[in-house]
Amino acid sequence: MDAAVAGVMKLERSAVATAMFVRLGAAVNRTLVLPLLIFYPTSRCNSRCVSCDWWKHGGEDDLTLREIASIADALGPLGTRVVAFSGGEPLLRPDVFEAAALFRSRGLSLQLLTSGVLLERTADRVAEQFSRVFVSLDAATADGYEAIRGVNALAAVGRGVARLRRLAPGVPVTARTTLHRANFRELPRIIEHAKAIGVDGISFLAADTSSTAFGRSGFAAAARPSASASPASLALSRDEAAEFAALVERTVAVYEQDFESGFVSESPAKLRRLPQYYAALQGDGAFPPVSCNAPWVSVVIEADGAVRPCFFHPPVGNLRTTPLADLVTRNLRAFRSTLDVAANPTCARCVCTLNAGMRNAPWLS
Repeated sequence: MDAAVAGVMKLERSAVATAMFVRLGAAVNRTLVLPLLIFYPTSRCNSRCVSCDWWKHGGEDDLTLREIASIADALGPLGTRVVAFSGGEPLLRPDVFEAAALFRSRGLSLQLLTSGVLLERTADRVAEQFSRVFVSLDAATADGYEAIRGVNALAAVGRGVARLRRLAPGVPVTARTTLHRANFRELPRIIEHAKAIGVDGISFLAADTSSTAFGRSGFAAAARPSASASPASLALSRDEAAEFAALVERTVAVYEQDFESGFVSESPAKLRRLPQYYAALQGDGAFPPVSCNAPWVSVVIEADGAVRPCFFHPPVGNLRTTPLADLVTRNLRAFRSTLDVAANPTCARCVCTLNAGMRNAPWLS
């Protein structure tokens, strides 16, 4: 057996053990292992998206490198395997690669969720530190992109993806699209554009219209790129939801091979959940059923140290006042003890569920 095969087998055995510890921990409501961490290096953002408020933040409360090092030190005993940099725009932090190195030096694998606006100028360093990259792609035309994300940067995203692919062809790059009132009709064209810029695949989700996620907490209504652009305004009307459902069916038929190959990450059944979600917002039927174990396999650490069970639930504490190990073993456990995913109103309206296990292990991606 050569070294490469032995390495793969060792990794698979380790992944199975991680999944088993996750299931056991869920059964007894203890965090035996926390394989995934979502980390926001900064609250700042250089886009002005209609679906989030990060662009209103100045980054004054961002964790220091010393504080980030303390997080990295705490992850070994928790069995963490993957750290996903999100935000905010991670690449906007001047020392983001120094922050990444703190995790990498402790044997952790890094993934990057980025707008892609700064990817062209940073692609070489991204390739050095990150094993997987997710790029936001909310439109197929420059005008549509600017209307949704507040900056004229669609071409820059394409150039960034192209440079990263040249420098690191082995690093998977996936596009991620939030579909809502401003762009749901663009679904087929966005798939085509994703192919044109050379990503490995694309995934879709609906817009969160009601939680305090994405930098909204603590901010009242403020000036946006357009007066009508607010999270609630992204919801589809009853007629638009029906139109979206019909468009999804046509997309499933036309792009059958892309679903089968996995280029479109969602199965047809999962893509159908999006118009169902928007119909439910209008009172037409139930929200799609949710099966999620995010609070049992991961936490979200925001740029100011707030620790959330997932993107959408309120923080359970802040690591600037309580050690991460205590937040995970005590505060998170207390939160989970009262959580009924099937009945919780935040979970019922969730647009980004995670159900990680042996067959779906993000710590292997």
